[in-house]
Order: sequence, then structure tokens, then C-alpha cells
Amino acid sequence: MILQIPVDYLQSVTSERGVSDAELEALLMALDGQSTAEIAGQLGISNIAVRKRLGEVYRKFNIIGRGPGKLAELRHIVLSMYQGGPTQAVFNPPERTTTAAPLSSPPRRKDLTEAPDVSNFYGRSQELKELDQWVLQDSCRLVGVLGLGGTGKTTLSVQLAKRSEDEFDYVIWRSLRNAPPIQDLLTQLLQTFSNQKKLDIPPDLNSRISRLIEYLRKNDSLIVFDDFESILKSEELAGQYRKEYEGYRELLKRIAEANHNSCLMLISSEKPADLALLQSDKVRTLTLSGSEEVCREILKEKNFTGEKAWPTLIDRYGANPLAIKIISATITEVFQGHVTEFTKDTTSYFADSLNDLLGAQFGRLSESETEIMYWLALEGEPMSLATFRDELVLPISQSELLKTLASLDRRSLIEKTSLSGETLFSLQPLIMKYIRGRFIEQVCEEIRELVKTQKLDNLQLLRTHDITQGVEVKPKNIPPILKAIKDKLLQSKMFSNPTSVEEPLNILTQIVGKLDGKSRLEIQYAEDNLNTLITVLKEDLNS
Repeated sequence: MILQIPVDYLQSVTSERGVSDAELEALLMALDGQSTAEIAGQLGISNIAVRKRLGEVYRKFNIIGRGPGKLAELRHIVLSMYQGGPTQAVFNPPERTTTAAPLSSPPRRKDLTEAPDVSNFYGRSQELKELDQWVLQDSCRLVGVLGLGGTGKTTLSVQLAKRSEDEFDYVIWRSLRNAPPIQDLLTQLLQTFSNQKKLDIPPDLNSRISRLIEYLRKNDSLIVFDDFESILKSEELAGQYRKEYEGYRELLKRIAEANHNSCLMLISSEKPADLALLQSDKVRTLTLSGSEEVCREILKEKNFTGEKAWPTLIDRYGANPLAIKIISATITEVFQGHVTEFTKDTTSYFADSLNDLLGAQFGRLSESETEIMYWLALEGEPMSLATFRDELVLPISQSELLKTLASLDRRSLIEKTSLSGETLFSLQPLIMKYIRGRFIEQVCEEIRELVKTQKLDNLQLLRTHDITQGVEVKPKNIPPILKAIKDKLLQSKMFSNPTSVEEPLNILTQIVGKLDGKSRLEIQYAEDNLNTLITVLKEDLNS
């Protein structure tokens, strides 16, 4: 061997430190100058498995740190021990040297410049362990980390990438927030793998993907695509690629099906539709939901008081870590860190940045998805498929309904439970409050425009949704949504001036008259909703 040390001596010193036969086998080949890929080929195992065996040897020799210098240091240690005599019993690791012999295996490279800086990482130990297993042990080729915005997908993935630096030849992070064309992204990746040397980039997409896969075979690599939803269509059912980005579908398919030990990880608030078709032992997805543990750690870090009120706060915002971080600013600035006061004085407070976060997700929905989200928010209770079919007024078949619910599931916007063998669909508290608030705003805007223009075309939500929620409306029994609409209208300029009350109410009454005699299919819920609103507004104004 290169170090000119008898194998039996090496066997003896490694055995003293608990090195297994399999670990010694890999070590002998590495010390003989063979690369990780060559060792893996001869032993019939993955490159990652080779690195794990060598990593165990380094640990047992108390060699710490990262990078390829560990094998050079081991060479130096073993040679020093051998020159000191085979009977040397005490292990005293020498000082590290900067003149270690170079390795024959390629240097590890990382490019995490586009990854966010994650200074604190809380909880998620089970999820991290699961990703570790998939990426490092099971050699999954394609992994999706999915979930609603703010659940911590990116934070978790950054943690995994940092932990995996020693296990891969390359660790590369790319954000798709600005939706880079697939050809440009592939060019960047090929340049990274070629160490920025000038290379002949194939002109067509398939050839570039093939070249990338060649690199992934030669170099065990972890590539992360963050913000993957940016290249997917909005205002349509979830998971479909934008027209000019359909090449990403081919990239995912080729990486999932090719034989290699690298991994492509996707971070997305929306699951690509084709990911379900690619699902296999080498293609897996992890969906993150809220985490009470993470939220508690955030509140603890802020040194907030009122710990008994923390569960109420966390539940109110769906245990969404980002939502808790956003709300924490208000708790600090207005309530001086007193969570009890905040929960007592506010019920559905949404900071602007939280509205923006949820608004961006809601703005991607199709018409049928929006309809279902509104019905779930109005109902307030889990709904079955039968209930949807009875109450939805959009002309939608059962097949379309199932597709729409599946799409909302891919967006992580609905929750599913089972009761007596029947699947029920609902919204988590954070989403429900946001959708209700949005519904109330839009209904009030419809009424303002209706009074202003007297055009029936302005009736949208009032026509398609029952704001009474099937409840018989009485003075002391007004449904919450209807009460919120009434209160908001009474605060508006239309009704704030007592002298101007009669005119808008008369206009609404005239509009109801125009609906009289029209078919139920044409007016749907509009006439009942307007009559109910007029009644409760008059009662409130006259009281």
C-alpha cells in the first residue's frame, strides 16, 4: 500500500479502536489511493455508504472537522504510530499538519449562496431524521418538502443541507423565486459541476439533462430547488407547470428514473401534479404542518410572559411558525410581550405581512377552489362530499369536485378527517379566519357597488353563498358571518349618517323587487341574502 505499512499492523491498530471488517475494507482501498466512486463500484455499495464507513473510522480515531483532509490526517496518524513502534499502546493524535498528502478523491464543493441564513433551528427532530433516512441512507433521487407557507420547509431543508455537506461531493441550492428558464438553470448547474471551466453546453434540453445526470452519476450530489411553486400555474388547479416551464417536468422525470446516488430536493407550497405519478421507493414527499413545539420555542426566545395563554395564541394561528413570528412583533410593540393581554384584546388580528403571506397563496386558486374555500369558511364545520354537492351552486360535476379537493390538498390548504367511514374536509383556524375576513370584505364591497350602480351584475358572493348558513335569523340569533357583515356595513359611510340610512336601504329593497319572479337557478341565494340583510340592518338602526 501507499504508506508502506503492513496490513496486519493496520488491522491491529484499527481493531483496538473498534473498526469493523467492512470499515477496514473501505479504509484499505482509500489509503491505496482509490476514489469513493471506485471503492463503491468494487464493493457494490453506494458512494454515500462508502463515506459513512470511512466516517466511522475517522470518528474512532478522534479525527474531527470536515472535508477531504481527514483521510490525509489518518495517513499521518497511522504512519506516525507505525514509526513509533508496533507495540505503542497509547494513542496520542499528532498536531494537524498543513503538508498532508493530497487525496485522489475529488474535493467536496458546496454552493449555498442562494440559501437563506438560518441562525436558529427549533424542533422538527422527527422530520429531520426522516429526511436524513431518505436522502443519506435510502439514496432517494427525488424528495419533495411541501406545506403551507410559513411552516418551516426552507428552514428544515437548510438544516439538512448543512448536515449533509460531508456526505456529498456537491451540495447546491437554487431558488426558483424569480422563475429561471430551465435551460438557464441547467447551464448554471453544468458550470458548477465543471468547476466553472469553459465547456461545450449542449443546445437542446434533453442533452443538457443527460449531461447533468452524467455528473450526478460521477459525483454524489444534493441539489435543492426552493420556491418551486413559482414555476407552476396560478388561478388553475394546483400542480400544473406554466407553459414556458414544462421542461422542469422532464427534468424531474429523468432524475427520478435514472440510476444514480444523487438527490434533487424540491421545496414548495404546492405539490407538482406529476410528483404523485413518480412516487416510488426512490421518490418520496414530506408534508409539513404547523408545529406547536417550534412555536413555543419562538415565544420562549422572545421572553414573552403569560405562558398559560401560549396554547391559545398558537392554536389561533394554526401553529404556523412564521405567523407566530409575525404576530410576535405586535405583541412586543403594543403589548410589551404580554401574550395574555394580546389574546384577550384581539380575536382575529392579521398583521399586513401575514395578510400578504396568505393572500399570495389564496390568489393562486382557481374559481372552483375559491368557491370551496368560501363554503368551508362559512360552514365552520367539516363538510362531506354529499354536503358540497347539495350546497355548491357552481355547475360542477362530482369528478370536478374531487379534482378540486385534490388540488386544495396539494396546496396544503384543507384538512381531512374520517368519521364513520366518511371523509370530511375542513380548514385550520388560521386559514378559516383569513378566508372569512376576505369573504366579509368582498360581500360589503358588493353591497356598496350595488347601492351605487344598482346593477345586478355586482351580485357575486351574495348570489352563490348562503350567508345565513341555513340558520333561522332572529334578533338574538344572527349567524357570525352575517353579524360581521352587518357590523361592517353599519360602520361604513353608507350607513354611518342617520339621515342617509333610508336611501341605501330603499335601493336594496328595490333591487330585491327586481329579483322577484326570477328562477331559483338564476338568482340562487341573492334574494334570501338581501332580504335578511335589509331586515337585520333596519332592526339595528331602529333599536
